[in-house]
Amino acid sequence: NYFYNAGLAYTSVSSSTVLCNTSSIFVYLVGLCMLDGVKFNAYKFVMVLVSFGGIVVVTMADTTASNNDDHSKYMRGDILSLLSATFYGLYAVILKTKVSEEKEDDFEFSYFLGFVGLFNTVGLLPLFPIFNYTGYEIFEWPSMYVVKGLTINAILGTVISDYCWAKSVVLLGPLLTTLGITLTIPISMVFDAFYE
Repeated sequence: NYFYNAGLAYTSVSSSTVLCNTSSIFVYLVGLCMLDGVKFNAYKFVMVLVSFGGIVVVTMADTTASNNDDHSKYMRGDILSLLSATFYGLYAVILKTKVSEEKEDDFEFSYFLGFVGLFNTVGLLPLFPIFNYTGYEIFEWPSMYVVKGLTINAILGTVISDYCWAKSVVLLGPLLTTLGITLTIPISMVFDAFYE
């Protein structure tokens, strides 16, 4: 999530969304290595290649930026988005390895996501003063408008979507879930067209 959000500061929403949704490449490759019973499948491989085509198209579009500063900026955002996709792929496959089919019925998704939040709070909260002191990221109190936006994003974009995502990974598998998430690409392009 950090790399995805950091990438948004440097590239467009549609570029970031396309690149982050190429995580199916990493899900497939890591899944071949880590998941029992997953074998090479030509159809899935073709789907992964189509996804890889998205990387090439977006990267080529971003390299046609009007000047070198824009080019460098877009490439930084693209790299951060690809890092996000890589870590997402690892996360999805590791979740599936830890929750086998025998454990699906007993797995408490709300507890899992609660502990993810707790560990992030405990592990990442100490970074706030360090980032602020070093000037890497200056901390400032958000306005009420920003707090409302963050709250809506937390409920819709994190709690509900992560719950549905985790349940889908366990029930359908990481690759099918990841390919399904690519439906966000056309939606983000529509929003990008209105807000650019």
